[in-house]
Amino acid sequence: MFESYAEFLANQGGEDACLAYFIHCRWPDGYRCPLCGHREAYTISTRRRPLFECVRCRHQASVTSGTCMEGTRTSLSKWLFTIERMSDPSSGINAAQLAKQIGVTYKTAYAMMNKIRESLLLGEGGADRLSGRLEAGLAIFGPSLPSLGGLNEQEQPVAAAMEIDDADRPVRLHWMVFEREQMLRGSLTKEARLLFKRECFASDPVSQATDMQWSWYLTNRHCRTLAPIIRVEFKRIRTTYRGIRASSLSKYLAEASFRWNARQNGGDCVQLMVQACQAVCRVQRVPSGLRSAC
Repeated sequence: MFESYAEFLANQGGEDACLAYFIHCRWPDGYRCPLCGHREAYTISTRRRPLFECVRCRHQASVTSGTCMEGTRTSLSKWLFTIERMSDPSSGINAAQLAKQIGVTYKTAYAMMNKIRESLLLGEGGADRLSGRLEAGLAIFGPSLPSLGGLNEQEQPVAAAMEIDDADRPVRLHWMVFEREQMLRGSLTKEARLLFKRECFASDPVSQATDMQWSWYLTNRHCRTLAPIIRVEFKRIRTTYRGIRASSLSKYLAEASFRWNARQNGGDCVQLMVQACQAVCRVQRVPSGLRSAC
């Protein structure tokens, strides 16, 4: 990991190299119009970032249009630095630290990280469901182990599951945040358990037949592969970020699981995270004379 943003930028080759990296991540096989799919486009270079106009439908797009970075006035090198930091679990960076490193306000740094997390959370909706041999159970996210008297305002129930291959190797991690009202006498309600299975497990009989541990807290006894991983990830989140609200917890968990899954399976976490942020939203045709992209 680079010590500073300046060192990172020099190693990347400057701002233009960062722009080229984002273009390659979005269109690895060459430009393709996000509206009609045509491969040929004119390049308009009078803007801060190049604008591509489709030869066929005249739709204009930039490397940031339709992405979580659309409209940003922050340089792409700073976005790439942020993603590089968030993709490395050892960095432990929060918005206050990021703001100092890249020379932006806390509000801007927080907004950047939040948009990245939202992209990762949205991407989970299209992720493959866990299948085969699974471990699953209830974990409580909070500052300490939950007391049997009930959850306090800082504690939140989280259903977690892990796919494990034939060599006892953990493959993929997934989790879902539930409301405290969805717990009954120390465990998730039947409706919550069925929802988690429906959303996260493949529909085949083997996956659906997984013995799910719904005790008050995830233990090594019942989930010997999953439990220690969840404890490490929870501790990392609590140490790096302070005072996470229940309404935002899903985004922080999405960041952690995306990073864990990418690294566990040998993927380029930075590139995968960039591409998740570039996931194109629904493209609308803009009337002639009003075409623009940020």
